[in-house]
Amino acid sequence: MKNTLFYFAAFFLAFQFQSATQGFSQTLLGAQIDNRAGIKGLTLNPANVINPRLKAEIHIFSGSGYVGNDYIGINLGKIEEISNFRSLQENSSLNPQPDNNFVGNLDLMGPGFQLNLSPKHSIALTTRMRTFFNLNNIGGEFLESISNQEGESNSYELLMQDLSGIFHLWGEIGLTYGRVIIDQENYSIRGAATLKYLGGAGGAVGSSSVLGALYLERPNTLTTRGDFQYGYSSSFDIENVTFNDLRSGFGMDVGFIFELDDDTDRAYMDGYKFKAGISVMDIGGIKYDEFSLWNYDMDNTLSLDEFDENNFQDILEENYVSTRTDRATNLGMPTSLQIFADYAITNRFYVSAHGSLSIRNHQEIPVSQIVNNVMITPRMETGWFSVYSPISYRQYEGAIAWGVGFRLGPVTIGSASILTNLLSKNSRSIDAYFGAQVPIYRKGTRKNQN
Repeated sequence: MKNTLFYFAAFFLAFQFQSATQGFSQTLLGAQIDNRAGIKGLTLNPANVINPRLKAEIHIFSGSGYVGNDYIGINLGKIEEISNFRSLQENSSLNPQPDNNFVGNLDLMGPGFQLNLSPKHSIALTTRMRTFFNLNNIGGEFLESISNQEGESNSYELLMQDLSGIFHLWGEIGLTYGRVIIDQENYSIRGAATLKYLGGAGGAVGSSSVLGALYLERPNTLTTRGDFQYGYSSSFDIENVTFNDLRSGFGMDVGFIFELDDDTDRAYMDGYKFKAGISVMDIGGIKYDEFSLWNYDMDNTLSLDEFDENNFQDILEENYVSTRTDRATNLGMPTSLQIFADYAITNRFYVSAHGSLSIRNHQEIPVSQIVNNVMITPRMETGWFSVYSPISYRQYEGAIAWGVGFRLGPVTIGSASILTNLLSKNSRSIDAYFGAQVPIYRKGTRKNQN
């Protein structure tokens, strides 16, 4: 792989624009809380494996992910008009800061199953392919100047501190076991854990403790001062990713759910009045024994006209002095704390609150991170149909996101930001999700019939 921090930035912008035009960037926000979400609910809390409303589920496929940032807001209604940097400026809202941030993830869940062995014991088997991209504390104006091939940037001077970036791709096979720990007359507590075998396809990282940049519009020169480190796992190429040389790792999810029974006359046996859960997701990491790292002395001045002739790797090698080390490196999972509460207004209408907090910090190089998020989701839920409309506030975006999703029997589809993206001229995130599964529902019975 011949790429650097510069390539991280350019790659992310290209990824975001492509995602906007194809509607490919996705997330499960809103769909996880559905009582009949099945295996998708395990991505929120493994204790969802104990599900009194499902006998079993055979999971076929689902895709989810997310792209967001605090640098650029795109008018999706004019996305087809964006072909170069000038048209990007005309059809977007740019917010260049010394510490802009970008994040993206893609989560593809393959074949799996969930099975209730008894009312108190359940298991599940899941398969997934995941990739995360994080770029933290990069100067927006610096990003503009190295991404703009037409010389449209204005002169600037900035200092970037704790700059970091990571791209990581891996697969998972997870085995989940859950059981009811406490079962009282009016409440219950259940717990579960997922043990994961991780297969790492590879990753790339970049970081700098301090990197200064001075750009002069005329004569189109960039002066840099400071340090820059980047590296990648053996045989990994971000432009040609393969799964031919996987590296083993292990991970774990653990969670608990408290449920308060519904004691009204019209309550169902599997109904509840209030439910709350807490979980720690994605504990662990993957060790790459062969990982190459370069440390660059970035003190130099170069002409950005060279960007038209050479790739970023060539520019670094030709203009900056570096030292190389090869050592084993561990790439950490995006460990997070997930907390939710769900209140049943009636047997069909619910409102939930959900908070996601990254336990990882980008200064813990190298590690992937989720986006911190708080969300309120009203929903209507029946056996074969659910509709939910999440309202969320996500890190870096600086605005409320509003979306809608549906479950119709074996199919789930939606987006946690589609409504705001349709209405807004300043979209800083894009997401959607789709899933197909074969559920075997348990027929509900009312308590007063027994």
